Amino acid sequence: MIPDSRPTSHGGLAVSYWPHPTLARRGPADDVMAVGALLTLNLGMTGVPAVAGVAISFWPGISARARRGAYFFLGVFGGMGAATWLISAGLTMQVGDPYEVVLGAWVIVSFVAAGYGIIPFLIAPRSPLEATDVERRIEFAPSAIGAWSQTIRGNMFLWVAIGLIVLGSVIYGPAVVAGRASDQIFGIAVMTVAIVLVASFVRLRVTADWRGLRVVSAIFRIPLKRIRLDAIDAVEAAELRPTEWGGWGYRIMPGRSTVILRKGPGLIVTTRNEKQFAISLDDPETPAALLATLRDGNAGAPKMERGSKP
Repeated sequence: MIPDSRPTSHGGLAVSYWPHPTLARRGPADDVMAVGALLTLNLGMTGVPAVAGVAISFWPGISARARRGAYFFLGVFGGMGAATWLISAGLTMQVGDPYEVVLGAWVIVSFVAAGYGIIPFLIAPRSPLEATDVERRIEFAPSAIGAWSQTIRGNMFLWVAIGLIVLGSVIYGPAVVAGRASDQIFGIAVMTVAIVLVASFVRLRVTADWRGLRVVSAIFRIPLKRIRLDAIDAVEAAELRPTEWGGWGYRIMPGRSTVILRKGPGLIVTTRNEKQFAISLDDPETPAALLATLRDGNAGAPKMERGSKP
């Protein structure tokens, strides 16, 4: 951020207007703007698309095609806003006198930044997949209880957690060593929460039994997802493509949520209220068949006493 005062006669100003693009390489800025005004303008250009994007994500009734198109235009607007601030502030700080700033080849960055809209457009989920129930069923002995469990590892979350730890050490380490951790308590708390949340997905325990489907953090024992057996409408094993589910990692979308660790096999559960949950698994056929069997006839479930709940 540019300070409000400088050791020049142009304190608190930043370049904001350039000549025609064809002349930008040869001439200085046409005009300048107060730093506060420019910052407010660019925060609006980036903040408004961000808020609008979140609202569109959870707004019911919007088709997947319209939502992806909106993401594209909001991304273009936000990318241009971010580039405008970075270029204006950076060049002003480098030159010192905003009236002497020359845009030069940085104009290319403005056009490249507009292409940011392609990213949310590509990772935005397409139309929900049609629910297909698995055909396979599992035969149980009269007294047998069906249960399946698998521990999966999310290397992507591991590297992100390590990156956050390194970043937090670089940013807040000196303050802690100097005994000034209390001055950075808010930032340290936010970073700690972020590390714990990400680390929760490093090892996941996925269980399918007479209670339904459960996903629990194998490290912190935090329950991350639970779908009761009586809420399951369809279950299937399918190939999961990150581009169809909003990208890699943990994703929450209108009517859909997923834990995508890689492109490949996974389990898709559709509930009776038409919501879908997907998770990457090495052997999704077995839990899919087990859940379908338990849901259809309750075979393989323990006998429940009257009035008891799973």
